Amino acid sequence: MNKLRYLILLFLLGVSTTAAAKVESYLVDEKSGLIMAPGWEVVNKQCNACHTSLIITQNKGNKAEWRETIQWMIDSQGLWDLSDTWEPVLDYLSTYYNQQEIDLTTFRRLPLAVEYQPPAAK
Repeated sequence: MNKLRYLILLFLLGVSTTAAAKVESYLVDEKSGLIMAPGWEVVNKQCNACHTSLIITQNKGNKAEWRETIQWMIDSQGLWDLSDTWEPVLDYLSTYYNQQEIDLTTFRRLPLAVEYQPPAAK
C-alpha cells in the first residue's frame, strides 16, 4: 500500500511540475485566476460574461475538445457566435489548459475511464 501511495505522490508531483513549467513565465491574474499569456484578455471577456473563469481552470482539453465545448455553449446555452475570436480563444485554451500527458514509463497504464471507476461517495 505504501508503494501505491508513493507512486500516486510521484504522479501528482509530475503533473504539477509539468503544468508549472508550461506557465512559469506568465503570471496568473488574481481576479480571474487565468494565466496571463497571449490571448487571456479575450478569453477573460468572452467566457466571464456568462460564467466564472474557475470553470475554465478546472477543465482541460485539446483544441478540438475546447471547440466542441464552446460549440455546445453556442447551440444550447445561448452563447453568441465568437466570429473572429474563435481562433485566439481556442489557441489560448488549448495551449494553457490542455490535457496533461502521463509518463507511461513511470505508470503502467492510464487512469481508469469514469465508467470503470467506483461510484462517488455521497
